[in-house]
Order: sequence, then C-alpha cells, then structure tokens
Amino acid sequence: MKILQVLWITIVGAGLLACSSASVFVQTDKVDIDTNVTPDDSLQAFIEPYRKELSANMDRVIGYATGDLLRDRPEGALGNFVIDETENYLRESGWLKDQHYISIMNHGGLRAPISKGNITVGDIYKLMPFDNTIVLAKLPVNELDSIVKYLKNSGGEPIGGFRIHGAHIDGPEDLSRNDTLYVITTDYLANGGDNMSFFTRSYERNNTGIFLREALIKRVEAIDTLRPVLDHRIKW
Repeated sequence: MKILQVLWITIVGAGLLACSSASVFVQTDKVDIDTNVTPDDSLQAFIEPYRKELSANMDRVIGYATGDLLRDRPEGALGNFVIDETENYLRESGWLKDQHYISIMNHGGLRAPISKGNITVGDIYKLMPFDNTIVLAKLPVNELDSIVKYLKNSGGEPIGGFRIHGAHIDGPEDLSRNDTLYVITTDYLANGGDNMSFFTRSYERNNTGIFLREALIKRVEAIDTLRPVLDHRIKW
C-alpha cells in the first residue's frame, strides 16, 4: 500500500504576490492508495493524447546497430560511441573551432546498452535518462596527470582524443606546446561529480546547453548505421 500525502494551502491576504505580509495555513492529509482507488476517467482522457504522442516518439527508429554496444572497463563500445559521436556533433556544429579537445565521461552514467538491431529514441533515453548537458572545460595542462591517475584508480572511463598504453600517454598533437587542456565532458562531471575533482580546478567552463542525449539522437539519425568500435584507447 502506498501513501499519498496531499498538501492543502489556504492563502489569506490578497497582497501576497505584491510582497506584503500574508497568513498561510498549511494542512496535510494522508490518503491511502491501493486497488480500491479507481482511476479518474477525466484525468485519463486528458493524459491519453500526450501518452500516445510520447510513446510514438520513443518508438521512432533512428538507426541500426550492427552489433551490441556494451559498457566495459577499461574500454567499451558503448562508451566509445558516446564519446566519439559527442565529439562529432560538436565538431560539425562549430563548437570546437581549431582547438584539440580530449573527452572524458563516466562509466556509471551509461545506464543501458544498445542492442544489435533497430535503435529507437527510447533506447537513447534509456542509455542517458538524465538531463546532462555538454560542457567544454579549460584546465591547466598538468591536470592531464590527474585525469590519468583517476582513470587508473577507477579501472577506466569513456575517453577520447588521447590514449593510455601503460605508462605512455598519447595526447593531442599540440599538447606539449600549449598550457591549456581543452576537455569535453558533462555538467555533472564538470562540477566534480563522481569525484572528478580535477574539474574543480578548471579556470573556464562553457556549458553549451546541449543535452547529451539529444546530441546522440541527432548523430545516430545522421550516421544511420552504428558499428561497435573498440580501438584500444586504454590499455593498462
């Protein structure tokens, strides 16, 4: 049995929105929710068109996967897809300009695999159920060492733009001539999520406002056929 707590608010005083004082009386009641509660037909009728529209959009086929895309460590085809197509979306949209970016996202943020066969909008929502946006961050170049250390401790995260083969790091070609590390990530990680504390030391963060999920949907639609990629970008 579930309990629904209903909040009743009685506002006394017409000047509440004009920043004048007002008396507010708050009363809460508990309502038992079980099989004896029947659906409200008028509410169901109101919701039904939206439910049909949402269902139709989620079932819309946007591409085809030639094989299963699974998350794995230190590297998985699912993480590589998210990284590579995010980079492709930003590059084609003119966000990256002439800078060489690396990318890092989180293994735990990949919530569902993409199975071989038709890919629907709903599949991308299952993969990315959160409203994370894409962020472009600028860090001191020496923070690459902190990123590599984090990756070793975690066992691996989705990355792009550089490779780690044991003690060797193969980074962007102009990395040694630059004092700035340009990184593609999400707003969650840019704020230090998943203990990625190196992002808190960034001196500039540009939130594109683009939902990562929407960028991936557009990229799948554009490429049509999605092939799993494992290219050994991390080898311990």
